[in-house]
Amino acid sequence: MKKTLRDRLTVGIFLGSLGILSLANAIAPKKDFSELENRELAKSPSMSLSHIVSGHFDDDFENWFSDHFIGRDFWIAAKSGARLLSGAIENNDVYYADDGRLIRRFPYADERKTAQNIDLLNTFSEEHGVRMGVMLVPTSAGSDAAKLPFGAADEDQDALYDKIAAELNADMLDVRSSLKENDCYFRTDHHWNEKGALQGYLAVCDYLQETPQEFTYEQVSDSFRGTMYSRSGAFWTKGEPIMRITPPKEIHVQLTYDGSTVTDSVYSEERLAGKDQYMYYVDGNHASVHFSTDAGTGRHAVIIKDSYAHILMPYLITLYDEIDMIDLRYYRDPVSDLLQENSDFYVIYSLDNFCDDVNMVFLK
Repeated sequence: MKKTLRDRLTVGIFLGSLGILSLANAIAPKKDFSELENRELAKSPSMSLSHIVSGHFDDDFENWFSDHFIGRDFWIAAKSGARLLSGAIENNDVYYADDGRLIRRFPYADERKTAQNIDLLNTFSEEHGVRMGVMLVPTSAGSDAAKLPFGAADEDQDALYDKIAAELNADMLDVRSSLKENDCYFRTDHHWNEKGALQGYLAVCDYLQETPQEFTYEQVSDSFRGTMYSRSGAFWTKGEPIMRITPPKEIHVQLTYDGSTVTDSVYSEERLAGKDQYMYYVDGNHASVHFSTDAGTGRHAVIIKDSYAHILMPYLITLYDEIDMIDLRYYRDPVSDLLQENSDFYVIYSLDNFCDDVNMVFLK
């Protein structure tokens, strides 16, 4: 009899807990966007008959329920913390590295895409007779390999870089050694920071045979938590600084985004109030950004890039009167139409993204 009563109590507590949890989950406020994960959350699934019969409703409901489960942020952080305490070296392809750094894995390069991108760049350069400067920035997993946990296994980025450099008909702006000697990456994000971008600027100065200028830095935020923070679930990690980069001589600049929106700064102050504060630099991703400056150098540049170039732009505006910065994910007009007589043509990518990019086919 006592066993039966205990069993009933156990079942009752279990069912009651499920009921309370389900009710709490149903009435809890729903969000459209997760600040910590930096992504849109699943929307409520359609109740149409066709949606239910097709079986899509079940999948959509599961995604919606998972995204809006009460205390989701707590459970994500708890899972990540449990993995760390159990001895795991990564979560969601993000390493728990030394000094609390969160470093994205780069397990292997896509050889087919890499070869295709090399061919496309060589063809473009040859057809249009442009001198091509290529800056492929190693990821933190390559430059900060000493900080990776024991057992980390990644692509040999030095060997990969050398192979690409041998096959590209380009001037390689090699920043590898300088990045290894400085604290050049954000701790919670996959991008290089202002110190890393400075090394990129110095490489461009060397390429142009220009004397580098001395820049000053002002902290504009101490709460940046980047993409690796969001992906890893390590929500206990402290924020880090975002810096404003200022040349010794004031440069007046006008930016035209996507052929329409015009601003007079390479910085978007309003982005500091949001989650992705890296968008402070040239307002994040746009198909095209045209820079017009009073640098007085008489130079023009066309830059094919990923987001690693964004934090580099406060430096590069001191070297060019005009810059056209193009993101091939969104840009479909002929890039060759932007070339002027004696234009400098650059390709600025993170090494891993270059090897995985599928948009180089739109370079024409």
